[in-house]
Amino acid sequence: MTHSTYSRTKLIYALVAVAALIVLLMWMQGSFEDKVEPGVSEAVADGEVDKNAPTAKVVRKDIEKAFAWPGTVAARTVAQIAPKIPGRILEIPVRAGERVKQGQVLARLDARETQARLGQARAALAAAEAQAGQARADARRLQNLYDKEAATRQDLDAVLATAQTAEARVREARDAIREAESSQAETVLRAPFDGVIVERRLEPGDMALPGTAILVLQESQRLRIESAVPAQCAGLVKIGDELKVRIANPESEFKAVVDEIQPAADPKTRTVLVKARLPEDSGVQPGAFGWLYQSCGQDDVLLVPVSAVNRVGQLESVRLLVENHARLRHVRTGKRHDGQIEILSGLKEGDTVLLSENGR
Repeated sequence: MTHSTYSRTKLIYALVAVAALIVLLMWMQGSFEDKVEPGVSEAVADGEVDKNAPTAKVVRKDIEKAFAWPGTVAARTVAQIAPKIPGRILEIPVRAGERVKQGQVLARLDARETQARLGQARAALAAAEAQAGQARADARRLQNLYDKEAATRQDLDAVLATAQTAEARVREARDAIREAESSQAETVLRAPFDGVIVERRLEPGDMALPGTAILVLQESQRLRIESAVPAQCAGLVKIGDELKVRIANPESEFKAVVDEIQPAADPKTRTVLVKARLPEDSGVQPGAFGWLYQSCGQDDVLLVPVSAVNRVGQLESVRLLVENHARLRHVRTGKRHDGQIEILSGLKEGDTVLLSENGR
């Protein structure tokens, strides 16, 4: 055998081996079997179906589209705890996250300056009252002399004017005491209502200024969820509507009543802020994440009972009734609606499907 003949023989053997491999692969893929209609195959238990077997028709129905809009739980009342007078902070006995009661002390300021002013005001009042007392006594004495024609009218008027001036100084001194006492009270900041401290902005030793918050307090019992809803859906919401709310942590569901709707949409996001009041006993903390559920428009969908759909792994199928015989039909499903499930593909309106005997 020549070298060229030997090479040709090896090439023929190689081609035959490749062809055999291709045929084997095609056979394994079922290329030599009869084709069936896509999505349909013979049921495992073929044959006529018992006439008493439970069945259901595939129906078309308009279903309201439900959306879950993300939102955040917030307090309906938020207080910025700030002093009315300047002063150095001596004590803040509460921390962020702590629950407080109405009237509980939240912060104390240095009261030495206000105490000094109060002492001065009290001393001024004592002096003014002493002067007023002397002036009243002089006025009574001169009035008696005037009645006996032992003093002139001019002398009496001068004494009466002095008495009136002394009385005015007493009133001014008393006003100064009330102002000093009010300033003294302002050095102790108390909780205006039951709530939760959500932020602590200053620390002991810092200088507190009027209008600058030391703490932020949120009311813990009156909460609501705030969600940005697309404008086209927000137009379907009304004050007083009751919507479902689901909170992520701790996982819980409530009914919330819409009590505020932003009058205009955000020009950037085209959304409207909708606020819905949570039950007072919800137990949710301000800042929690949740969803506000709302129906917006309708979908035209095909529905079958949930018990008609069988699942094996990721595959979903129904037993389609064709000429009183069961055929396995693969389907794709969507959302559930009160014991029924959407059919996205695989069936058409009017098809008849068999229901599982165990009602799954």
